[in-house]
Amino acid sequence: MLKRLFKPRPAVAAGRALYAQTVAQSRTPTLYADLGAPDTPEGRFEIYSVHVYLLLERLKGQGPLAAETAQALFDTYVSALDHALRELGVGDLSVGKKIRKLGEAFYGRINSYET
Repeated sequence: MLKRLFKPRPAVAAGRALYAQTVAQSRTPTLYADLGAPDTPEGRFEIYSVHVYLLLERLKGQGPLAAETAQALFDTYVSALDHALRELGVGDLSVGKKIRKLGEAFYGRINSYET
């Protein structure tokens, strides 16, 4: 009974699964070795961001279930950025500022991609 109560909605589970697939795709060695993407935290951020953007763009306008899935994908992306910053040793007081800067960078890239 508790398992059913705390089980995520299908769209949330789909968003998390899409993010997991995005991470797997973004870690493809060819992107770094053959195509020249820098294998640095900044380079990985760029690769993850473009993959997340493409999925969000694909889900746009596909109805309420897709919108909920897209929101779950984005929430998982931001949560993963938070976790990664903490693993890199960023202090608790600085994480919020860094996430804000990364969010601004992400939205800046979205504007560039859409232009």
